[in-house]
Amino acid sequence: MVAACKPSEQRVAQDVERKRIECLDKPCEGDTTPTFNPTREQLIKLNGQWFVAPKAYVKGFAGLAFYWPSKTPLIGRDDGTDYPEKSRDYYDVAIEIFLTGRQRWPDPRAEKPWEGKGWDGRFEELRKQGLRIEREMLRPELERVRFFDAQGKQYRHEYFLATTQRKTLGDGVPGVACDLPDPRPKALPRCTGGVFWQEDVYADFRFHAKHAVDWPAINQEIVRVLNLAKKVQP
Repeated sequence: MVAACKPSEQRVAQDVERKRIECLDKPCEGDTTPTFNPTREQLIKLNGQWFVAPKAYVKGFAGLAFYWPSKTPLIGRDDGTDYPEKSRDYYDVAIEIFLTGRQRWPDPRAEKPWEGKGWDGRFEELRKQGLRIEREMLRPELERVRFFDAQGKQYRHEYFLATTQRKTLGDGVPGVACDLPDPRPKALPRCTGGVFWQEDVYADFRFHAKHAVDWPAINQEIVRVLNLAKKVQP
């Protein structure tokens, strides 16, 4: 009876493998951690690899954030002085970056997923659905792409492209898909996008859609903040 109550070897192996995968992207008991300054730095673990990032920007296990438009880090300024977004609702002013290791990708075995169809592929999909595309250069460095159905109703997302910049990996320009403006008081229209920051790390980001017209500058700051995280050996 005791033997019958024990988990099978297959179940034990499955649990060990699940734990191994979980521990690739978060600190676990028994880890050998690199040396860092805990007062100013924080460890992030992705794909079993350690990164050291400025503590002021780190959010949770594998996130980074700053406020817009002041570019102030998540925990505020070093000298404790006020910044413009201090009394504002977090989701109105935060630029959030979430890092995902390969084991949590839809297909962990994908060799070079950054070589996909990109924004042009997405736009072609919408055209095939019968939507009319409208492209407008708002500024030399910023293009807005919108879609409309046969009755002139706008598609639920509009797209903003930083035309003078390039993705970290892969061809094409950085872009975001943004919800349409919503007049409801508690509505939270968002912009979402992502890049392969490193070959084994995907970074997706989210912010309030009212900042969409600042996309080129926001993307530059996202790239700068990402590069503050340095890969280290235990």
